[in-house]
Amino acid sequence: MKKQEIKTVHQFGRYELIGPVNLPLKISNGKISDFTLWYFAFPGGQYAALVKGNPAKAKKPLVRVESVCIWAHFFGSQYCDCGWQLDEAKQRIDEEKNGLIIFAFEQHGKAVGLRNHFLVYAEGQRRKHELVVDAYTSLGFDEDYRKHYGDIADILRHFGLRNIRLMSNNPNRIALLKKVGIVVERVPHEVPLNTYNKIEMVSKKVKLGHLLTLKKKNGK
Repeated sequence: MKKQEIKTVHQFGRYELIGPVNLPLKISNGKISDFTLWYFAFPGGQYAALVKGNPAKAKKPLVRVESVCIWAHFFGSQYCDCGWQLDEAKQRIDEEKNGLIIFAFEQHGKAVGLRNHFLVYAEGQRRKHELVVDAYTSLGFDEDYRKHYGDIADILRHFGLRNIRLMSNNPNRIALLKKVGIVVERVPHEVPLNTYNKIEMVSKKVKLGHLLTLKKKNGK
């Protein structure tokens, strides 16, 4: 059989792009919606961009930067807000018809890595530490290794985006994106407080300065 030419792999300066992959996704409201997925490989990390419509057509498209979380994205953990934030981001972007979610695979556990994040959880629970800051620092890890957003900025620019509405509660992420030339308007993206996520959400607000109201589902 004659070897066929590969036409879905592209090289753009310092990153490789593979795609598109068309995916019908189930949104949290039960609707099935069409998205397009792209793979980006940079020297320092791998990413996937989940695209709805044509974000460049929107004046300020909705964007979510999602650090991959095995606990929530794979297993549905309720300790953190990662699963809720992903589901909510897909639904809100679907409602607006245009938008983008960037998955940062190397940012697992605030970029501490998969093996070390297992250690943070296992030792943190054994020592009865909260898992946002104390479990990290007690093992000699930094609170957060996500220091550079140049790759994220390049992905945004690839899709023609320089002015975005970012679904985030993390002021550090907003500052890092602004530092690499992205104009950012913050859109609050807060999970309702419950018995399982309360410790983590309070720690994010008090120890990391996340912009949270700490309200339950009924607003109280």
